[in-house]
Amino acid sequence: MKRRNTIYDIAREAGVSAKTVSKVVNNKAGVSAETRLRIQSIVIAMGYHPHHGARTLRSRHSNCVGVTMAPPLETVPLSGDFLLWLFAKLSEVFSVQGAYLAFDMTPRPGEENTDDYGRGVWEQLYDVCLVVGPLPLGDTVLPRIHAAGIPYLSLGRLDGLDEGSTASVDFREGAYKSTRFLLDRGHRRIAFLSAFEGYQSGLDRIRGYEQALRDFDIPLDDTLIHYFNPGRSSLVDVVVSLLEQPGVTGLVDSSVSEDSSALRQAATRAGRTFGPEFETVIWTYMKDAAVLSEATAHLWVPVREAAMEGIEALARWASGDEEGPVHIQHKTILTDVEHHFAVRKPKRLYDLL
Repeated sequence: MKRRNTIYDIAREAGVSAKTVSKVVNNKAGVSAETRLRIQSIVIAMGYHPHHGARTLRSRHSNCVGVTMAPPLETVPLSGDFLLWLFAKLSEVFSVQGAYLAFDMTPRPGEENTDDYGRGVWEQLYDVCLVVGPLPLGDTVLPRIHAAGIPYLSLGRLDGLDEGSTASVDFREGAYKSTRFLLDRGHRRIAFLSAFEGYQSGLDRIRGYEQALRDFDIPLDDTLIHYFNPGRSSLVDVVVSLLEQPGVTGLVDSSVSEDSSALRQAATRAGRTFGPEFETVIWTYMKDAAVLSEATAHLWVPVREAAMEGIEALARWASGDEEGPVHIQHKTILTDVEHHFAVRKPKRLYDLL
């Protein structure tokens, strides 16, 4: 293997000190124009590049933005399009700082530290950390990242960490709004399809559903709540099991699976027809669009918009232009206006695995 040239090799060739070469390489003042040009030509000729690892050890900064996933990939309803958007947004925002991007998509080695999605922080690979996906109930990793003192952002909130740096959507408010909409229309047996069992955003959904029922003095019936986990169940089967519950006349689909075909198949199997006798509220990540044209209403969940605002704030925090932590929470928007644009079933990450 060819030996890598060092800063001392450049200094020896140029007849100057290593400190002078360092100033030139790092664009610092204190070197004459003539000497600077000579050193720069030698650097090019010898194919020298600063050693990132050595520079990191000296400065204790890696200039690296790490992206890590809190839940396993097979449970995250992120689409390939969202992942590409996320990469592009991070590149756009942090490129002015010359930062590296590192994606830790599988922080589960299966040996020790299982589910420790903060390993890039503990190993000091990141100067900045972005946590994607819902957070597990009782999560201990995010509080440790918070205590580490680096700029970070979680795209999800966590009970007990109100001071945490987050950019999220108010899922509890969305579930309350969706359920209340159907209650106001006279429905009393409302099935609720949730997502992320065992995760904070799943619990927030159930809390909103329960609050709406309490407002109408309707006791909670656990048989009307089902979770959809794409790694363990079929959306059609889960929806059928809800529609077959006695007396159900309304459905809130908060799974954000955006799969109109599965919903129609489930209704057919259960002998149901979407319309005045059986009304639905469907959640979607896309504004001014319909997942199911027969649905009574749609709820827009602006996850991407919250993430965009949060990432921009995180960059300002990382550059010292703004103090952290970041606190952003977007509200959902419910509309019963007919939308002519239909959402195509997205290719989720778990579909591509």
